[in-house]
Amino acid sequence: MTIAPWSSPCSTDCLHCDPHVSVDFRRVYGDADDQAHRCPRCDTWVRIFEGSAAGLDVRTPDPETSPGRHGSDTAEGGQRDFYGRW
Repeated sequence: MTIAPWSSPCSTDCLHCDPHVSVDFRRVYGDADDQAHRCPRCDTWVRIFEGSAAGLDVRTPDPETSPGRHGSDTAEGGQRDFYGRW
């Protein structure tokens, strides 16, 4: 029997939303085991730069729970266009 020297396929996915994330993204932004807890699809780059992809709690509000962030509806109930206009 041969044992593969690479990690299991599940370690190549975002642990939060499941899409594939690159080896480089996991190495740079992931945790000590090169696993990504969040990715650009489910989080903002500001939070990723603060450490959310490594599984750290960060100060910037989560786009999934804070209205008006990362393209979700705004607190006023409207939605902004591509340029940030109402």
